[in-house]
Amino acid sequence: MSKATTGHRICCFGDSLVNGVRDGEKGGWPMRLGRRLLGEAKRETTIYNLGIRAETTEGLKARWKFEAELRMVAEFPSLLLFSFGVNDANHAEDRGEETTMRVSPAKSAVNAAEIIGEASKLAPTLWIGPQAVIDGGKSSQEINERLEGLNQIYLETARGFDVPYLDLLGTTLADEIWQRALRRGDGYHPDKTGYDRLADLIWDWNDWQKAVGLID
Repeated sequence: MSKATTGHRICCFGDSLVNGVRDGEKGGWPMRLGRRLLGEAKRETTIYNLGIRAETTEGLKARWKFEAELRMVAEFPSLLLFSFGVNDANHAEDRGEETTMRVSPAKSAVNAAEIIGEASKLAPTLWIGPQAVIDGGKSSQEINERLEGLNQIYLETARGFDVPYLDLLGTTLADEIWQRALRRGDGYHPDKTGYDRLADLIWDWNDWQKAVGLID
């Protein structure tokens, strides 16, 4: 008989960096968290990877609640994880030297507040901030600059709803493991090593460990 303890049902929402694009092991950081919960904490947690490639906050706000409620069962504790922003900051149009964001900072702020505000009423919620793209040429530098602005907006939004927020932008911009993994990937998505690194950063986050009952 298994000695594992039944754990949470965890819904992980976001884009391709949640989904695990270019991950040789498939499943991205949600799969790794689930594996560690079973292997190290002996918790038979159900992890739902609900990342959609190229999705912005516009798409996410239209679907997340319906998908979450389908997976929530009264007998088991639920946890909602969100990570988004890179696609909002990505280039929508290119007019020579000028580019526009796929979702403006103002609209992204409104969408994020709508998503996180409603989620925090539905179930315990954690918010993982956007990760930096490759620290390279003009195009990626511009995306990282936009992400700095969104990250500050998201931080304030999280504080307003009293939702734990893991700020990863500065860490991933400076972290050589992450940046090397992006170079082996496509500049936006890391290879396996990058997802390993991201899972480690989330696993070591106190608010994650509290949410799943690993610490008080």
